[in-house]
Amino acid sequence: MTPRPPRAALAAVATCAALAAGCQPTAGSSTKLSKFTGAQRQAAQTVVDLQSAANDGKYKHICRDLLATALADRLAARGHGCPAVVHEAIRDADSIDMTVQSVRVTGPRASARVKLETGKKDRTATLALVRERGTWRIAGL
Repeated sequence: MTPRPPRAALAAVATCAALAAGCQPTAGSSTKLSKFTGAQRQAAQTVVDLQSAANDGKYKHICRDLLATALADRLAARGHGCPAVVHEAIRDADSIDMTVQSVRVTGPRASARVKLETGKKDRTATLALVRERGTWRIAGL
């Protein structure tokens, strides 16, 4: 039996698992980015990009370009590397769609309130983002 990443590692990539459609493509995010402006729009775009990359199986891109360095490093330290941990979390996710409802920016940090539509019971999550190297990156759930 292949050892599974510790629960803490899966919690760290819960963002990916929660927003991803697993191996099955979905219609994508229903987020209307036009309702956001400036830094809020850029942060919302990062969340949309995460779902798109997850749907397309771009795990290296997620780790390199969409996750905060600290989060990607924690996942990489799990032994199999960040892309492998993200892939496993996404593979295990149910098919869902998501909508960014609101974004709050405070300096180099932001939070995005996201509606997760699972088909059975919708729920809401708040994603933490940080500004790194001029772009918004997912820091946690």
